[in-house]
Amino acid sequence: MKKIRIVEIELPEDKTIDNYVEITSLQYQDRLNLVRNAMEERKLDFLVIYGDREHFANLHYLTGYDPRFEESILVVPKRGTPYLLVGNEGLGYKDIAKLPVEIVLFQTFSLMGQPRDKSDSLESVLKDTGIEKGSKIGLVGTKYFEEKEFHSPSYKIDVPSFITDVVRSLAGYENAVNQTDIFMHPERGLRTFLSAEDIAAFESASCIVYSGVRRLLLGLREGISEYEAAGLLAYAGFPPLSCHITVGFGKNALLGLSSPSPFRKLDLGEYINFGFGVWGANIARAGLAAEDEKHFPYSASNILQELYFPYFKMMTKWYESLKIGTDGNSVYNTVKEFVENPDNGVSLNPGHLIHNDEWLNSPFYDGSRDILHSGMAIQCDIISAPGSPLFGVHVEDGLVLADESLRNELRKKFPNTSARFESRRDFMKQKLGIEISDEVLPMSNIQACLAPFMMSPGKVLAWM
Repeated sequence: MKKIRIVEIELPEDKTIDNYVEITSLQYQDRLNLVRNAMEERKLDFLVIYGDREHFANLHYLTGYDPRFEESILVVPKRGTPYLLVGNEGLGYKDIAKLPVEIVLFQTFSLMGQPRDKSDSLESVLKDTGIEKGSKIGLVGTKYFEEKEFHSPSYKIDVPSFITDVVRSLAGYENAVNQTDIFMHPERGLRTFLSAEDIAAFESASCIVYSGVRRLLLGLREGISEYEAAGLLAYAGFPPLSCHITVGFGKNALLGLSSPSPFRKLDLGEYINFGFGVWGANIARAGLAAEDEKHFPYSASNILQELYFPYFKMMTKWYESLKIGTDGNSVYNTVKEFVENPDNGVSLNPGHLIHNDEWLNSPFYDGSRDILHSGMAIQCDIISAPGSPLFGVHVEDGLVLADESLRNELRKKFPNTSARFESRRDFMKQKLGIEISDEVLPMSNIQACLAPFMMSPGKVLAWM
């Protein structure tokens, strides 16, 4: 019988971005075709896709355009050129779009105090796109809803009311429904199917994130400030952030999502929590500031047996359960005992999907019938936060599921990327003792590495 032990590994240096792939106009056209197929199946005449600075990913998926300061909508008719409505500053940024679109200046999307005298009303603009009484409209925001949340959930729209109200006034209330699931359903959503090019881009993004995380881990020391630790990430703006950079020590770490502060400095034995996420990649860790067991607080002296070992055992089951064709409930059941134990402080899903947004959706919940499929990008994101004296542990890394056909395509088009996947899979099997499927493509060079002493990141748990 293998047991969990502490082993030493190297944290390989990695600055690789050799395969960061830009999606071509032809591929955006392919995505538009997929959207129109969905529209035809649902008998929709138009799809109105909303985006803003934070909720941009559906709009970006289809166009390559992401709003920077303002709102924006894409009106997709069932035939012909889509219309992209932008504000003043979006007008200058419009050429980032890779999908051929007709640009329409709609200044109400601009910031307060900017000129608003050169565009027609939204009602007039939408009429010009062809929307009229009786048109069947699908509205796409960032959420869709279920019966347990609302009566008639398809009529609940999270697109701002000043847009939704106009669409409904033109087409009729009953003709405008929520169709966000076209993009974001955990099994069928279009953004849950990554191409080889998407995977190569996301893997390069993960290499950039790992490179920064490695510097942070190796640079932790007593007295370093959160601000100084975050500086070790050396983030240069590419790829864009998918969430705030978080670094917290002590009480700030307990906040979970706190930004780094120059005032909070690290003391030995206290809680550390940090995360670094960009489009398509995220790595996060949480644990105690220690170089060895001597730095554990007396109240947490048994943390290895009480929390870290059970967490690693649970995480191993999670990774080993991931297979194409498995449903989300089966994965959930492998970790159910740990996740549902209130002493472990797990409050969110045991894992979720990722895209340009940090959390796309999740198939992992009790009773889930969502089937895992090839091209699905997944985060191992199981946050255990039992509070004092153990505080918590978090080991978050990304992966992609890929069938043999997709893996062969990656080998042919992106041999370096494919080789890194194989190397990381071998590492997980041989060094950590986690027997993942060949269908699992690990994104991180410290995939599933739980360092019980956060200031000795080369000492990790493994099955020996």
